[in-house]
Amino acid sequence: MHNRPFGIEAGPSRTMHLQAREFARVPLSLLTRLRLVLFGHEDLAGIVFWATLTGFFGALASVVFRESIRLFTRLFTGFTYIGEGTGLVDAASSLVWWHRALVPVVGGVLAGAVLHFVGRTFVSSKAVDYMEAVIVGDGKIGFRASILRSFGSLLTISSGGSIGREGSMVQLSAMLGSRLGLFARAPIPRLRLMVACGAAAGIAAAYNAPISGALFVSEIVLGSTAMESFGPLVVSSVVSNATTHRFLGYGPVFDVPHVIFISNVELIFYVMLGILLGHLAPPFLALLDFAKSQFVRLKLPLYWQLGLGGVIVGAISIFVPQVWGNGYSVVSHILQGQVLGLWLLAILAAKVVATSATVGSGGVGGVLTPSLFIGAAVGSLVGSVLHALMPHTASVPAAYALIGMGGFLAATTQAPLTSILMIFEMTLDYNVVLPLMLACVTAHYTAKVYRKGQSVYHASLSRAIVAEHGDDWRLRTVETLVKPPAAVVTATTSLADIFDQLPKRPLQRVYVTSGDDLVSWFDPRKVLDRLQKGEIDWGLPAEAVSLPVNFALSPDMSLCEALDGFLREQATALPVTPGQWRHTLLGEVSRSDVLLAIQDRLTYPK
Repeated sequence: MHNRPFGIEAGPSRTMHLQAREFARVPLSLLTRLRLVLFGHEDLAGIVFWATLTGFFGALASVVFRESIRLFTRLFTGFTYIGEGTGLVDAASSLVWWHRALVPVVGGVLAGAVLHFVGRTFVSSKAVDYMEAVIVGDGKIGFRASILRSFGSLLTISSGGSIGREGSMVQLSAMLGSRLGLFARAPIPRLRLMVACGAAAGIAAAYNAPISGALFVSEIVLGSTAMESFGPLVVSSVVSNATTHRFLGYGPVFDVPHVIFISNVELIFYVMLGILLGHLAPPFLALLDFAKSQFVRLKLPLYWQLGLGGVIVGAISIFVPQVWGNGYSVVSHILQGQVLGLWLLAILAAKVVATSATVGSGGVGGVLTPSLFIGAAVGSLVGSVLHALMPHTASVPAAYALIGMGGFLAATTQAPLTSILMIFEMTLDYNVVLPLMLACVTAHYTAKVYRKGQSVYHASLSRAIVAEHGDDWRLRTVETLVKPPAAVVTATTSLADIFDQLPKRPLQRVYVTSGDDLVSWFDPRKVLDRLQKGEIDWGLPAEAVSLPVNFALSPDMSLCEALDGFLREQATALPVTPGQWRHTLLGEVSRSDVLLAIQDRLTYPK
């Protein structure tokens, strides 16, 4: 008997097929069997498993990065964190003025030196971030590039750089998703989905918001909430959140109070707040772009450029130490009503300038948290005025700060649904939903009038789409979707031997070959049913129950042609051969992978 089941080498080639034949002659390792079980046809169980694993490791990566910030902050300042409530602002406040001014400069120079010298030596020029990896279609994120960028971000943030930590947390989680996908030999659509799962896990770990983590990637990065992609994102986000906050014991990011909304009349005020935030967000994004262009015009080496950004942040922090870091503790104080009036206005102005300096100078990090900071400050200022003028009609400033966070986030990201859910998950208070929806949607539509509706992520998304026109043209065809055939047997193999060796999972097709050529196929479920009913005998050869191959894909076939073939054949998997008159079995393609690839191309067309 010369059965040839279970080839596992990826890639549509004759060599792969011959290797698959050799595997039939040796026992399969436990690792190989695990790969086959978890990445097979219509691999719902497989993708859920890998999404779970991605969420778990993404949470661990986020925790490691968070703890590394604390370690390096202690090295820079000598400050020791005491519980979740302390942060970089407390570290800055504990220093004398000259030390507080010097730390961001040293951190900026060190971060720039690492990115400049180490990156130039050890990192490929084709390294991409997670948005590019998902949109471009390759799904591969460089390990060294991600570690290097995260280390540069670590130095910037822990030395007081005014930028969010969520950027690196998401990048690290997405990189681990990519690594797991490569280990599992996932086809490109699945690999891209695993990168997206990693990004969702990073957001969930950063903000204690699992639903928002999944929706953030769907709404902003993928541009789709189809269940084929959204389901795994939810699994990864939930696992990440559970790992970070339930198993490892980390508390919520912000200390959010319970707020009471006084009357329905003030819904008008929240609409007005949304309009105000919608007008303020585009100038803030324009300021970030202006800062970047001005730093680039200086033509300084990256280490001096980041050092100059540190000089600006350090100088501001002499008078306003609250500009250090991502501002989590300051936002919590705003929500608790501990920072009000002119002092809050001064902190807001200083934070905007410090963030522009850090981002403009090339600091690696996220701008999601600074957006929440600005929204909270503006909302609190508006709420203070309204509450002072109409104490019996307007709620306390903290209520407006909370709604302001969601409104400004919706205006900068152009993702109102994500913004609504993120604030709701932070409060778990249904009373906040109505004013939050009004403010977020109003801010979104107001901001959309400016800058051609471009969000804060426009540059990354555009860069990825431009990159897609390069060497990734193969995604137009099924070539990169080809997987090894799940089960291949010879025409003379008995049915008893075949079913003894088939994988213990559902299969749609068993391929029957003669020599190297594909001659026929059969549905193992239907054949097994006939065997159990006694209609046919276990000793029959495979050719006695198989059907001729009326249609096969070729590696250069377009996605649309392939989909037409799936619909015509009413199949969930089809074989791949080199061409119409050459019948060597190269592998197979699943219908779900073709649909995912077409969905991606419709979302970001060539």
